[in-house]
Amino acid sequence: MKATAFARSLALAKLAAQVGLKEFSSGDMKSRVEQALLITNSLSSLKGAAMKAGQILSLDLNHYFPPEAVQILIQLQSSATAHTLEQMQSVLKKELELSKRAKLTNFSERPIGVASIGQVHRASYKGRDIVLKIQYPEVSDSIDSDLKILKTIAFSFCQLSGRKMNLEPLFNEFRTILNQEVDYQQEADLQKKYQMCTLNLKTSKRINYRVPTIIDELSTRNVLAMSFESGLGIRDWLGTNPSNKKRTDLAHGILDLYFHEFFQWGLVQTDPNWGNFLIDDSSDKLNLVLLDFGATRKFSKEFIESYILLLDLAADGSSEALKNHAVKFGLIDSRESTSAFKAFEEMISTAIRPFFAKKTNSGKFDFSNKNYSIDSQNAAKSLAEELIFSPPPYELIFLHRKLAGVYSILKGLDVQLDISEYWQQMKDLSMKKAL
Repeated sequence: MKATAFARSLALAKLAAQVGLKEFSSGDMKSRVEQALLITNSLSSLKGAAMKAGQILSLDLNHYFPPEAVQILIQLQSSATAHTLEQMQSVLKKELELSKRAKLTNFSERPIGVASIGQVHRASYKGRDIVLKIQYPEVSDSIDSDLKILKTIAFSFCQLSGRKMNLEPLFNEFRTILNQEVDYQQEADLQKKYQMCTLNLKTSKRINYRVPTIIDELSTRNVLAMSFESGLGIRDWLGTNPSNKKRTDLAHGILDLYFHEFFQWGLVQTDPNWGNFLIDDSSDKLNLVLLDFGATRKFSKEFIESYILLLDLAADGSSEALKNHAVKFGLIDSRESTSAFKAFEEMISTAIRPFFAKKTNSGKFDFSNKNYSIDSQNAAKSLAEELIFSPPPYELIFLHRKLAGVYSILKGLDVQLDISEYWQQMKDLSMKKAL
């Protein structure tokens, strides 16, 4: 990462100027590829908020930009590079007084987790195994300047695709979430609230849920301390060849959690990374350990009700009513073509298909079915190709990232489930206990 916020801003400003020159000089495919290469190389070296926002653009909005650009931007999905122990220790010295640092022992030289905004080290504190999430220097100072430049770049890509979209609300959402992610005190508060919510789920028949306990005396805006929780990552756990029952129990546990998050609590951890889950298989019932609450988003009762109505209208096949509600809900611009609205309806219909697998002979939906993945990708691509005025719905971008992550896990678990019960739960769950 560049040493200072000024250096980062200068680098991104230079990038924007280079991209602008490429755009101005030519609109052909070669120019597009050169633009994407400039962005990729710059964001990969800067890391932090710029890289994280770039990843979202390449992963979640890939159908909105030229395909040759996305193919190069996809490189941003590679793992972030760990910072040195000295850099992390310097942050600790700045954030924690000496008396507290003196009680930290067995501090791991190598991080046990590395991300674009910070990294995690294991340690001991007062005889207790803990982890410390330490933020990289200067990350928070760079968010506004990074996003300003990235918005300019994204707008140029939209123009190259012939789109006339207002990206301001989307980048405001990026700014809100990224500023939240770099405020570890706010993350600590969200993690505590989430932990309280999951306490009511400990009586689940399928699995138990566990959230690490925050250690307040060691936590600041740039350092987050919590209890160490044992367990295997999902991929490592799958490598132990768990039974179909255990995989099915975990799949239902993941779905149970999501439906409580959104439809009952209105509090959703929106980061779909598989690394945010650990599996403790040491007892009769699986324990699902939940990690990283920086991107947790709150949803209002009114928003959830509008979302449920959207799905209900799609299930009923009420095309005109679905169109009107989607426009009112802000998901699609009223100026879009008839074919765009048809593509929107097809995308929603494809998304809810797993809930109605019971109507087929099998009664269960096969989450490993490659045809459904292809159908979903094609539906999303067809819609994006039709849209001219409608930017990605900013209020749904992080929620649907979470949904995509849930689907990815269920697909990886290679399970067949009857999930029709969740459709009814969606309509029945109230917001009485929402935060």
